[in-house]
Amino acid sequence: MKHPCEIIYALGAQGTRYGETPGTCRITGQPGVGLPFKKWVKDTFTDHDFLKPGDIVSNEALFSFDEKSEIIRLKTAREKPQRFRTYSHIVVDGAWHVFTKANKREIFGILTTRQPEIMALSEDGQKHVLFKHRLGLWQLGATHLTPDVGELIRLHHICRTLLDMGFSQTEVIAGDYMQYRIMKTDIAEWRRLEALLKEVRGGAFFDFVTFLLFN
Repeated sequence: MKHPCEIIYALGAQGTRYGETPGTCRITGQPGVGLPFKKWVKDTFTDHDFLKPGDIVSNEALFSFDEKSEIIRLKTAREKPQRFRTYSHIVVDGAWHVFTKANKREIFGILTTRQPEIMALSEDGQKHVLFKHRLGLWQLGATHLTPDVGELIRLHHICRTLLDMGFSQTEVIAGDYMQYRIMKTDIAEWRRLEALLKEVRGGAFFDFVTFLLFN
C-alpha cells in the first residue's frame, strides 16, 4: 500500500526533486532517493513517533514538507510560494484538492457524496498533517476517525439547525448558550437538539463535525 505522501506526489509533484541521496525514507518506510535525514531534520521536529526506520527523507515525502511550494502556489492562485502544511489535502476520484477553512462547504460535499482516498484536514495550518495520514480514515490535525457519513450528516444537521435558530457557533460547540437567545426561540426544540449534542460533545467525531460548520 502506498504512503499518502507517495500518492499526492504522483498526482501533482510534477517530478519535483529535492535531493539524490539513495536510501530508505524515514517518512514512507520505502526505498527511494532524497536528502539525508540527519541533514534535513531540525531540532524543532517533534513528531519522532511517526518516523520509520531509515536514513533519508525521500523526494515524495519532502514534497509534503515544502515550505515554499510553487505547485501549491499555482493550485491556490497565490502570489508567493506556499507552505504545504497551511492547507488541507484531499484525494478523491484520482484528483488532488488543496483546501482552506474557506472551503468547508466543498469538503462537506465530498465527504457526504463521494469516497475520498485521502481526507487530511489541517486544523490550524501550523502543523504537518499529511505524513501522519492513515489511508481509509478521516483526519483532523493529529486525530483519525472511522468514516461514518450517516453520523456526519445527522450531527451536522443538528448543529446547522441550532445556528439557523439564532445561536452562534461558539454556543453550539461549547454547549453554553446565551439566555436571551434561548428565550427568543422554541425552547422545547432547543432542549431536544441540545440533548442530542450533549451525548457526543467533547468527542473527536463532534470536533470533526463542528470543524466543518459553514455559514
